[in-house]
Amino acid sequence: METALALGHVLGVAFALWTFNGRAGGSFWRGMPPGLMLISPEWFLTSMVKAIGWEITLAVWLLRGQPSSPWGVRPGSRSGRISRLTVAERAARDREMRAAERSRVPGA
Repeated sequence: METALALGHVLGVAFALWTFNGRAGGSFWRGMPPGLMLISPEWFLTSMVKAIGWEITLAVWLLRGQPSSPWGVRPGSRSGRISRLTVAERAARDREMRAAERSRVPGA
């Protein structure tokens, strides 16, 4: 039983890191490039802590109504550094994502 719980936790950590990377603007399919850890140590450390405690992170995210990620690449960034976005930058990103989603869905 303990083995199943440990395996579930480890798989949850991997899935959490994959999800945080995708929500911050990284690639879901190519994984997290090692250079990302050096470009944005603040994001990496925050994501690692949240991934290790993914059960609590998931509960808080669901209780807050599934808000969008406060992390992302700033518009016009040349470095690709992931950082905490301002409220205005986050709102603009969310509008763009909704518009892109509507354009992909037929009949919307």
